Amino acid sequence: MATVPGSLALLSVRNEGPFLLEWVAWYRMLGFDRILVMHNDCTDHSPQLLRLLEREGVLTQKKHQPDPARPPQPQAHRLAAKQDILREAQWAWVCDTDEFLVIHPGEGLLSDLVAAWPEGAEAMAVHWKIYGTDGAEAWVDQLVHRSTLRCAAPDAQQNTQFKCLTRTPAHWGWLRSHGPKEWQGPGAWEDAANRIVLADGSPLEGYSPEQSPANGTPRDRITHELAQVNHYALQSRERFLLKKGTLGAAALLDRYTDDFFLRFDHNEDEDGAALKYAERFDAEYARLTAIPGVLRLHHLCCADYLMAIADKLGRPHEAYPAIAAHRETAQALPAHSRPAKGPAT
Repeated sequence: MATVPGSLALLSVRNEGPFLLEWVAWYRMLGFDRILVMHNDCTDHSPQLLRLLEREGVLTQKKHQPDPARPPQPQAHRLAAKQDILREAQWAWVCDTDEFLVIHPGEGLLSDLVAAWPEGAEAMAVHWKIYGTDGAEAWVDQLVHRSTLRCAAPDAQQNTQFKCLTRTPAHWGWLRSHGPKEWQGPGAWEDAANRIVLADGSPLEGYSPEQSPANGTPRDRITHELAQVNHYALQSRERFLLKKGTLGAAALLDRYTDDFFLRFDHNEDEDGAALKYAERFDAEYARLTAIPGVLRLHHLCCADYLMAIADKLGRPHEAYPAIAAHRETAQALPAHSRPAKGPAT
């Protein structure tokens, strides 16, 4: 597996166990050298899964306890910025479990994007491509990036948002969910040499690392030339209903409303760009799931997730036969070679 030395993918999660293996496999497959997962207040089996993967050298995990009066995700990102693994990185990518970076030049690997990097750019803002539910009602355990090819048209308003690949993260105070903040590199940010570019190499005008940095661009600036972020924000109605009424991790806003569902359920176009990675991804996913105990914990996370859906919708667990099926599968699978216990770090 070809990796880019000094590259890091950063994730912050709470109770997202069913999606961890695919996300980790995806970013390892792309060639990220290190992975850092921040997690807080989990009630599912994801901390055990993360500790097992850490023990096997797959990633680094860190538990944190955010102030409940403030959004947890920025707190996780600020804490991550203090970790040596991030301060020493040469490249850093920040995203969520439902966001998959797809790179277009060459073989589609991180090394290809780095090779095409515009000279002097401190970061690249890569626009979303929103994928809808394609009519899916129930949540099922499946690979998210293969669950649907139906997506928004390239110029859809929801595609204006971006995520950033940042060069030399130590030049910044911390990395937000959408872009870096608090410039600490050489010279003032306003100097002509300092710039963030879009995925066509053009400059992102007006980005202020000291004020409230932009999360997106006008629609006429959307570009997926070098890369895109496949964003599977909904996946199914049940997954949305689990989130409905909860406050967003980034800003403690009630964003998961019926209007949110309508705005993000785009199915008018089709894009199977993620499928080009099938052979590489399957090989990396197989490597992870071959680790004793990994699949067992994955299935326990799936059972946890389905129980959470049932509880949220006021349905008995017996209404979801998959809960028992996941538990039975987990029981039949080998456990980790020694308990992934001990205090989380």
